[in-house]
Amino acid sequence: MQKTDEKKIKESRATESMASLIEEAGDTLLPYKEGEIVEAKVLSVSRNKIWVDVQGLSLGYIPEKEITLNSDVKVGDTILTYVILLEDEDGNVVLSLKRADRERYWKNMEERYKTGEPVEITINEANKGGLISEIGGIPGFLPVSQLSPEHYPRVAGGDRDEILSRLSKLIGEKLYVKVINCDKSSNKLIFSEKAVDAEKLASKIEKYKAGDIVEGKISGIVDFGLFVKIDPLVEGLVHISEVSWSRVSDLNKLFKVGDPIKVMIIAVEDGRLSLSLKKLANDPWTAAARKYKVGDKISGEVTKITPFGAFVSLDSAIDGLVHVSELSDQHIIDPGQIVELGKTYDFKIISIEPETHRLGLSLKAVGKTKEPKNLPADATALPAGMPSAKPMAARQAGERTEERKKSGTKTLETKEKKVEKPGKAKSPKIKQSKANKEEK
Repeated sequence: MQKTDEKKIKESRATESMASLIEEAGDTLLPYKEGEIVEAKVLSVSRNKIWVDVQGLSLGYIPEKEITLNSDVKVGDTILTYVILLEDEDGNVVLSLKRADRERYWKNMEERYKTGEPVEITINEANKGGLISEIGGIPGFLPVSQLSPEHYPRVAGGDRDEILSRLSKLIGEKLYVKVINCDKSSNKLIFSEKAVDAEKLASKIEKYKAGDIVEGKISGIVDFGLFVKIDPLVEGLVHISEVSWSRVSDLNKLFKVGDPIKVMIIAVEDGRLSLSLKKLANDPWTAAARKYKVGDKISGEVTKITPFGAFVSLDSAIDGLVHVSELSDQHIIDPGQIVELGKTYDFKIISIEPETHRLGLSLKAVGKTKEPKNLPADATALPAGMPSAKPMAARQAGERTEERKKSGTKTLETKEKKVEKPGKAKSPKIKQSKANKEEK
């Protein structure tokens, strides 16, 4: 009987010790805490709740709002969950799949950022600046500038609505990208598609050098030039100034996407190829230097009129410029007063610079200029009775000099009046008092 009582006392003391220990230790008895990722085994799955066994220590559940969309969790699966609450009012652990996915995704992206290993993403959304891929509640951004040449939207004139239309076609597509910026604290995640093949591209571009002639296909036409793909990974640009020796106004009238083309590489800089089409043709200005001479009289068609003069086509490859000062002996404000677009006139060559591709023309030197439109016969003549400019200017200058002299004299007189002899000045009141005495 005595032994039984002693046993009960020991058990009671042990229970009290365990209770006090739990009270003092609190959450530290569990191998996990709030905000951590823990493994859990799925016990049951319903529409609005998933019950799990948390490491064999606690019973927990994942509420509906914390279940990842399209989740295919099954009974018996071991899953990673995020601890929201260690114990609810019923003593169960509250967990989240969404937050676990988010944490896991950040860790994965941070690791990919450090190693440079590519990752596959699915495009969920498009805007005028680029594409968005969301995984685990984290939006990642793929800027337009970081797209590969294959997906880059080349739009003439930079029409932003057309750019968005082309980007929207990539929604739902899977792309391989590299993480080029990963900052969890600011929720910033930036991808690059073109960086995936950057190393391969660099090794391929190394084999090209300026002067090489290569073949390819036109992959894009924009206002400033032609994009030409000469390899599945290598693309170059023919700037509009390198398309032809003569002036080109509309590339779409001359080329189509997909056209085969032969070009010359004129520069390899920063992993980019600059190409030229006109370098494959003879420079017509070399022949022009032999064909034309200063003083020659030639005929040409006015192809463009600007405020500073008119461009004239001499043949299919050579254009000349008539400066506004060479259109007429009279003062001209608008070249359109003298020449008309599309008409042919006789000109005199006054300069040839083959190196800079410049040829200067003169209409007035031919002596066949017409009177300017909407101007008097002598637009530069002075009205009758008005003196010429030089005598008038001289007289005005003389008048200003005389005025300065007079002004200087007056200033000197003023200064002299201000200088007074030493001594006290007599008060006007005293003078008036003396005058009154004399009258008496």
